[in-house]
Parts: sequence; structure tokens; C-alpha cells
Amino acid sequence: MPSKNPRPEPRPEIMAIDAYIPGKSGAAGLSKVYKLSSNESPLGASPRAIEAFRDEADRLAFYPDGSAVALRSAIAERHGLDPERIICGNGSDELISLLAQVYLRPGDEGLYSEFGFLEFPIAVRAAGGVPVIASEDRFKASVDALLARISAKTRLVFLANPNNPTGAYLPIGEVERLQAGIPSDALLILDSAYAEYVREKDYAAGIELVSSCENVVMLRTFSKAYGLAGLRLGWGYAPAHVLDALNRVRNPFNINAPALAAGPAALAGAAPVEAGVAHN
Repeated sequence: MPSKNPRPEPRPEIMAIDAYIPGKSGAAGLSKVYKLSSNESPLGASPRAIEAFRDEADRLAFYPDGSAVALRSAIAERHGLDPERIICGNGSDELISLLAQVYLRPGDEGLYSEFGFLEFPIAVRAAGGVPVIASEDRFKASVDALLARISAKTRLVFLANPNNPTGAYLPIGEVERLQAGIPSDALLILDSAYAEYVREKDYAAGIELVSSCENVVMLRTFSKAYGLAGLRLGWGYAPAHVLDALNRVRNPFNINAPALAAGPAALAGAAPVEAGVAHN
């Protein structure tokens, strides 16, 4: 018999999500702890970024630039990209959620590797999709295993490259093989949050692949190499048709003004990871 006082209920797939649990941020007896599992930088943010952040204190009554023009221009200049193909987010995880929201219909599948970012299945389920896991080969994503799990319902394929916490990466040749093997109507999402830490010549973050393909998106972040984890600042490089769809649902003020100011300042010099112990 139905309850006389029913209450609002979430969609069933929402309650099937295992909530994301962050790593510990403290330890007994220690005043300062760095979460290396999240790659929090012990070097901190650059003085330029900190100064830019503080300079925004007198302008907090004003809305931020909803188009992130200065930030996109700075990113484009740093990486040699077209600013019109860049989207900025409240962390790259916001962009992951937006991509799932835009491209997954109920029952569609989002594919990812066994030890990939925990946000992948959360975003897929939240959008009404079905997460599909591909096994890894000795804690390393396997292109063969990913392709073997492709089905007619596959719409998103996630690849964290390099991956955290395993530290493994796929050479660009393998990433290209993955892209060539997935359906043209499925989107390959390259989560390149740790790209700055790879020095091997056979690695690429995915810029060239995005430039030459209609179904590839690359995601990057300021949290790791630039020491701005507390500001939640990420960005993506994508085909124009993907950006058009994302910008239709993106919150128009999804990035706060201090973050918009600190991002370009951080990019003005070498990132801490590139400069060793020296700041900008």
C-alpha cells in the first residue's frame, strides 16, 4: 500500500552511485600534510598567482567573466591552441560531468579502464548511463580490453593518461589506435591531468588528436602542476561542435573571479613542476 506521506525520491541510478571519498587531509601530530595521492604541490602556487588572487578581493561584488576570455587566451598562447576551441571549468571534473550530461541518454554506456578516475562512473550514472569497465594489464590501461568492451550503446570512452594512482601511461600510438577503433559517434575523452609530469618521447597529451578528429576531447587542470587545487580550475580542448553543445548547458558563471585571475598569472612563467623548487 502506498505511503500516505510520500517523499521526493531521486532517480534509482543516483542511489546506485558510490559517493566519491577524498583522501585524508590530515595526520595526527603533523601541522602540514600534502596529499600526494592527489598530487597536491608542496611547492604551492606561484607568487604571481597568489598576488592575482589577492588583487580580486576588492572586486568580489562583481560577477566573473562568464566566457573566461582572458584565461582561454592565456591557455591558448601557452600551448599554441585556438582559444575558440577551449572551454574552462570548475575543475576538469566539472567538464567530465558536463560531457556525460550532454552525450549520454538513459541506457547509453560510458567505458573506462579498471583503475581509472573514480569520477568517470559517477558522472556516467548521474547522467542515466551505464558504466562499463575494461580490465587492465598489470595496472595499465589496455587498448585491446577497451575495444573488446565496445558495444552499440557505447557513447563515451574515458582514458586517464597518465593514470592516477597507478602512474602508468599509454604511448600516443596506442591512444591513436584506440581512437581509430571506437565508433565515430562515440566520444573519446582524454583526461590528461598529469600530462606535465611525463617526459617520455612517445607520450602526447592529445592536442594533435583533438585537432585532427571530430570525436576526441582533451582535459587538463591547474590543480597539479600549477599548485592551484584549492581554486578548482580546469580546461578542455575539443572540436567546435562539442564546445557548442557543452556551452549550452554550462553554468554561465562556473568559474569564480579569483580563479580566473590566478590562472593566467600561473601561466605567465614556468610551472613549479617545470622549474624545480623555483617559483615564477
